[in-house]
Amino acid sequence: MDVNHKLFKKKYLKILSCYDATSASIANLVGCDAVLIGDSIGVLVLGHRNTSEIDINTLLAFLKIIKKQTRIPIIADLPAKSMISTKKAVQDAKRLIHQGADIIKIEGHEEVIALIRKLKSLGIAVCSHIGQMPQKKITKQKPLEYTKIAKSLEEAGADMIVLSKMTSLSNKKISECVNIPTIGYQNSKFCRGKVDVLYKAMNLIKGEEIKININQQSQVFKTIKNFFSR
Repeated sequence: MDVNHKLFKKKYLKILSCYDATSASIANLVGCDAVLIGDSIGVLVLGHRNTSEIDINTLLAFLKIIKKQTRIPIIADLPAKSMISTKKAVQDAKRLIHQGADIIKIEGHEEVIALIRKLKSLGIAVCSHIGQMPQKKITKQKPLEYTKIAKSLEEAGADMIVLSKMTSLSNKKISECVNIPTIGYQNSKFCRGKVDVLYKAMNLIKGEEIKININQQSQVFKTIKNFFSR
């Protein structure tokens, strides 16, 4: 927990979603503060239709690989299939921690408060995730409502919170009302950190959705294409 305590106290957090030993090495070299073992692995690496198709055993396998490559803190998604019950969610969170994760990321608003409290009672650090959530279909809220949600998650014990695809106003209101780090995804203005998936950070995929949509104008794609040009 000491490493997590230092992480939460940093002024600005840089987090990269990694998929293998190479991407974990990149995270080390660019000075990331943490890596994320995200359920986007299901879509971008395994070719699933959506992130909800990935299971705990798959995440554990990727976690094991990345843990060998880096010593910076690891945040691990609790997949949708783990959320069928509080008992299942707690069991799978424990498995992730045992495999080497430092923090468990949970998508959800008020419906996950009991789970957060349970994990915190077991000494497990929690990263909340609100706003747009691939695992769930929840109506978009106004900034004031998001602020209330974020505050309730902090009071439940969340150590940090991802603000996913939020407006700058929502980011600002939430960051002003909570004491835990706010991490922006797709929009990090007014947040205390940012997170992105590897291929998006490389500009290799385009669009805002998590799907294989190759940006053929990116430098990465052009480099690969030129390699095979005669």
